[in-house]
Amino acid sequence: MPKTAPSPSRNALRRAVLLSGAAFALCSLAGCGFQPVYGTSSHDTSRDTTLDLAATKIGIIKDREGQFLHNLLLDRFNPSGRPVKPLYVLSTELDVTSRDLGVQLDATTTRAEVQVFAYATLSAFEETFQFQSRAVASYSTSESDYAALVAERNAIERSLRVIADDLRLQIATFFEKRRLVQG
Repeated sequence: MPKTAPSPSRNALRRAVLLSGAAFALCSLAGCGFQPVYGTSSHDTSRDTTLDLAATKIGIIKDREGQFLHNLLLDRFNPSGRPVKPLYVLSTELDVTSRDLGVQLDATTTRAEVQVFAYATLSAFEETFQFQSRAVASYSTSESDYAALVAERNAIERSLRVIADDLRLQIATFFEKRRLVQG
């Protein structure tokens, strides 16, 4: 027995059920208090989170890894350029450690891991607030010194990107929570 195509009224009924389900889901999401972290909302006060982040001065971080993280934070906090009159200051310290994971019987290493810890202090509202972030990346080592160095640098840079994104999210959340508490 050949299959018959669904009637147009069945398709219309199916489409109506799907659309009403989607509308219900959107309405329930709006009622739960969901708000975008990075954008403005209908109850926005005088500032939004993006403006708070843009008004944050990123302090100098020592060493090569610190310079790389500094530039990543500038890109994430101040995409339009450094603030002329910053309202907040973010100071960060880094701790980068490396350890061997895969050691063969002849004591050669085949795999290593880099752990990067960032300790950030935000000076805001005449107070200081502490933030921490940690990222781990592993890499394959090589008998070539140059290849091993490049692989380690790449693992460190991947970790620093994760840390920059995490710090931005933590601080944006901090600004938003503070705004909600103050009303």
